[in-house]
Amino acid sequence: MSFIKIIYETILDALFPISQEEREVLSLLPVDAYTSLPRAKMSPIPESCSIFSYKDPHVWRLIWCIKYKKSIQAAKIAGCAIYQTLSMFSRAACPIFIIPMPITSRRRRERGFNQCELIANEIERLRLDADKVVIVHDLLVRTHHKSRQTLKDRSERLDSAQGIFSVNEVAIEKLRRLCVSDYLMLVIDDVVTTGSTIRDAIYTLRNAGFEKTFGLSVAH
Repeated sequence: MSFIKIIYETILDALFPISQEEREVLSLLPVDAYTSLPRAKMSPIPESCSIFSYKDPHVWRLIWCIKYKKSIQAAKIAGCAIYQTLSMFSRAACPIFIIPMPITSRRRRERGFNQCELIANEIERLRLDADKVVIVHDLLVRTHHKSRQTLKDRSERLDSAQGIFSVNEVAIEKLRRLCVSDYLMLVIDDVVTTGSTIRDAIYTLRNAGFEKTFGLSVAH
């Protein structure tokens, strides 16, 4: 661990000490968290759905721990939630391609990791069928770095998420060589607010020929 990272995490712990909600949610077994945390009522866009309600303090802390603390336990809970949701499609004959929401190289340098890749790693560890559920890490590329969305209103978020993705042509060719005519492609994210970013990711993939692409987030 680098010296700068140690300082960063020390400052985070000082500014945001472990709350009771964080202790409670991280003490849950992943399956118990999936059954007990409150569900998101509605997705902001029809192309995507979410599992948990971000308004709940336990869910908020869960996402925070993944995104800023690189908590493996939190990632296990999130990965299990998506895994359990995927189980609804387990009897389908078609493969399911899981696309972690990418981040820019700049954001990766700042944070040191991609939280959606942490979640995808847990899905891969739990996946239902090695031939059916496939994690694809390099298909979707985030080409533009945008300022943080936290303080933006809805219209600003919608505008800032336009055209920020591209597809990796090499990865496309790899998938096409599989000769798969029937499939389900899911872009996974930790949390959505307006849905603008995940919608742009979905339509980037649809425009590249992957028409059966949808989104799934841990929280909304």
